[in-house]
Amino acid sequence: MKTTKSFKILGFLLSLLVLLGSCSGDNKSVSIPDHILSKEKYADVLVSLALTESAANLNIKNVKIEKLDSAYSFDPLKEKKISRAQFDSTASFYSEHPDLYKEVYDEVLKRLSEMESKRKVIIDSVKK
Repeated sequence: MKTTKSFKILGFLLSLLVLLGSCSGDNKSVSIPDHILSKEKYADVLVSLALTESAANLNIKNVKIEKLDSAYSFDPLKEKKISRAQFDSTASFYSEHPDLYKEVYDEVLKRLSEMESKRKVIIDSVKK
């Protein structure tokens, strides 16, 4: 009895995996609608959000925990004139196209890595 149930669950999960895999399709032919941020601009926003979150988590200003929100009021969306609705629509669009999202994510990692490398060079030169 348990074995049959396990096979049904396994079959369901495999079917779901195949369905999800087939949904990704060939994203190279997918055109990005006008109201969706381009890959480059979306990557730029994600980099800014990552840096903002990192600064707040590090608490570089040594602010009391109850005052963090006012101390770190930097809003990358507002600075880049992107509405929350446009950002949410963009996130939803790219999540429906995993190959495109991977391209954006790879670009974000590349940019953050370059920033980290430059930072290390500066720190190393100051130490000498």
